[in-house]
Amino acid sequence: MLSKTPKWVAVYTQSRAEKQVLARLNQQGFETYLPIIEVKRKWSDRIKLVQVPLFSSYLFVKIRINEPILIRNTPGVVYIVAFQNVIETIPDSEIENIHRFISHKQELFVEETHKLRKGATVQIVDGPFAGMEGTLIDNSKAGNFAVRIEALGLSVVTHIDRLILKAKQQSETDR
Repeated sequence: MLSKTPKWVAVYTQSRAEKQVLARLNQQGFETYLPIIEVKRKWSDRIKLVQVPLFSSYLFVKIRINEPILIRNTPGVVYIVAFQNVIETIPDSEIENIHRFISHKQELFVEETHKLRKGATVQIVDGPFAGMEGTLIDNSKAGNFAVRIEALGLSVVTHIDRLILKAKQQSETDR
């Protein structure tokens, strides 16, 4: 829920307009984040590394309770992600997890959350992502690890060696 303190929200943009919307929102003074990854694209005569948004048509903006109208009126914005007309906020920790994956050039792919079979909640115990929690996906290659972005219904998935994962203990309130 939005408040006077800025909160991260997901903004859905027109197709392939993420970078233009990002620039417009930055010009308006908003704190924004567009996760960009490098992928190989093959043309008939060459293979090239290109930068693309991690989440197609989505970017993240930090806004206060009185600012959604400014976002909605920005050219290229389709909508702010909301459920039952309530704008969905994204915890800072989820944005930080995406930053960590991208900054370490970890191979990533995106899955829709509802396509992921429920797996164990795990924690990475070693390496640059130590302490990060997520879900072990048991319908993919052994060791795939997901960080859910609940507001988008998506998960960021990467390959993490099972040897550095441990099952997270459930508390009494989680059961």
